[in-house]
Amino acid sequence: MRTVAEFAALAPSVHNTQPWRFVAGTQTLEVHLDPTRSLGFLDPAGRQLHVSCGAAIEFARLAIRSLRRSCIVRLLPDDSSATLLAKLVVGSTEELTAQEQRLIDAVARRYTDRGPYTDEPISPDVFQTLREAAAERQCWLRVIDQPDLRLSVIRLLAEAEEIEAGEPAYRDELAHWRQSGTATDGVPLEDSALWAAQQRVSDMPLRDFTGNARHPRPGAGTPPSVERDTVVLLGTDRDDRLSWLQAGRGLADILLTLTDANLVSQPLGPVLDLPSTRAQLRHELGLVGHPQMLLRIGHGQRLPVARRRQVADIFTVAPVA
Repeated sequence: MRTVAEFAALAPSVHNTQPWRFVAGTQTLEVHLDPTRSLGFLDPAGRQLHVSCGAAIEFARLAIRSLRRSCIVRLLPDDSSATLLAKLVVGSTEELTAQEQRLIDAVARRYTDRGPYTDEPISPDVFQTLREAAAERQCWLRVIDQPDLRLSVIRLLAEAEEIEAGEPAYRDELAHWRQSGTATDGVPLEDSALWAAQQRVSDMPLRDFTGNARHPRPGAGTPPSVERDTVVLLGTDRDDRLSWLQAGRGLADILLTLTDANLVSQPLGPVLDLPSTRAQLRHELGLVGHPQMLLRIGHGQRLPVARRRQVADIFTVAPVA
């Protein structure tokens, strides 16, 4: 179970906060949220915390399956617990499917790439596979490929980040999670220099982790080339704690599916941080459900960098009754 927890902790999380704890029983693993690692300004309702932990739940399931044991996942199993998000029950021997094996193999190679992507096109087959992965977790996935809808996304991303940059609490929170050197959590400082080195700029406003909403934009005259990445939106029909956990599990499978296809991604978070711009995005895209994660995807140019807390900090064994 310690190994399963270490594997699960490779899951992505908002600002790499890693807001989870794992408690092992004889044949069970509980996944708890860690409220001390929540984002008070950016995520007061805990939506992104739950999405992050949902991804860790799915990684834990895959870890158990990698041992060729069956696994039942029970989300929100105890209404009396404020922190318990899932209980995974290990069962009897069960062989892996080919799809599970591909996702498991992708875990060590998956990473968030905040740098420029190449101009290599994405195979249309990938999008169908992503939609199927989302549907498996009671989610849906939409490709934002219409020019007018992309412009709406660009405008709302810029608007959201401008609003956030005007809040001292937002800048303080980013500064807390902006890390360098050998830090085991947070966002690496070196990510901010990747675009300048390649003389490219994305048409999508990418979060400025200095908190000032300053980044090269098309038409600024400095970068010679504009990158127009594929943008996809993950959503759910409902918008409650269970849906957020399902979105996290769907996100995990989508990211691993991308990795298996030699693709990378980066969240476009600001537009979903704020209730106002999240509601506007839902309206302008004509969504029936609720947007949970917006991603730019493409072919990256870097290698994975693992920044994870020590397993001793996140894993405990339940006392025997």
